[in-house]
Amino acid sequence: MVDSVIEKAAKINPVPFSSAVAYSENQDQLVTEVNTILTGSSDVKKLIGQKPLSVMYDNHKNHAAFMSNIFKLNDFELMSKVIIWVYKTYHVQGFSYDYFPAAMKSWIEALGKHLDPSKTGPLVEVYQWIIQNHEQIIEESLSIIEPPLFIDQRWQELEELFLSSLVKGDHRESIRLATDNIHSSSDLAEFYLQVIQPAMYEIGSLWERGALSVAREHLASAIVTRVMASLYPKFILLEQTKGNAVVTAAPNEFHEIGPRMVADMLEMDGWDVDYTGANTPARDLLDLITEKKPFLVAISMGMPFNIDRTQELIQMIREQQQLKDTRIMLGGHCLKMIKQDRQSFGVDGIGDSARDAVLMAAEWWENAG
Repeated sequence: MVDSVIEKAAKINPVPFSSAVAYSENQDQLVTEVNTILTGSSDVKKLIGQKPLSVMYDNHKNHAAFMSNIFKLNDFELMSKVIIWVYKTYHVQGFSYDYFPAAMKSWIEALGKHLDPSKTGPLVEVYQWIIQNHEQIIEESLSIIEPPLFIDQRWQELEELFLSSLVKGDHRESIRLATDNIHSSSDLAEFYLQVIQPAMYEIGSLWERGALSVAREHLASAIVTRVMASLYPKFILLEQTKGNAVVTAAPNEFHEIGPRMVADMLEMDGWDVDYTGANTPARDLLDLITEKKPFLVAISMGMPFNIDRTQELIQMIREQQQLKDTRIMLGGHCLKMIKQDRQSFGVDGIGDSARDAVLMAAEWWENAG
């Protein structure tokens, strides 16, 4: 029996930390070089499915950030999981499968041009491994099936109707479905978890399969944000029975529906919440946290290429003596793909859902008293 790509990836030789650092420090030059190489290719438009070159450039920037994390963590199983997903997603969006080995060869060429030869060998081996397993990655990308989400039967029909309204881009219907079915704070929490969350997972899956355009996916996200904003004033408790919590997406993280759910549900549970939204710079976040001195900081990391930035933010918080008693919670969809000990992030807890986050925070508050 042939090992799966993920099983093979577990056998990749570790990359020395010095090589990982060299890669990280030269990310910008590497990205520029890869962009130059592929842009100069006579068949670049064919490789990227006639997409704008900016789409390819964004991919290279994200790739470099992601691989920088992978080389530091030596988590090649995570790398293989993400690569399989990238093959599926980008091919559905029009990229040729031939793009991937062409891109990997360009990264190898860029490494040879911009890094000390003593550092490149282990990095090149990883890129060569991707090229060597190209056909199997294609095969396994074709069979990705998202695990089913359990939805309480009471909410199943509503979730389907809400999803349909999002796909159609009908914000009025989306808001009506919410307001007609939410009559209490507990209803709102269930609506977040049983309707919005699975609906947005399905929106993402539709985009991955090419059944929904980027514009439609963004429209769905914007509608959900409007729905949440319309519901917020009705059920948030005026009485604050717990401490202060700062809730934020990680730096460079643009997925904000998840942390918004956490912020709202914490506030309904009696917390005094400061919610910063998406992509707040780390230094500005630290200034706010230092000023507020909250009991809890909750950070959401949705994309694996933001691991480094998230860890840097956590370390910055930990280095502040005045924040030594602040609890840090980490959540986000991509954490489910990470094999490494998740506590190695240096946080006090991992919240796998908004409900987990609220329960964990309440337990910390009770024990602190």
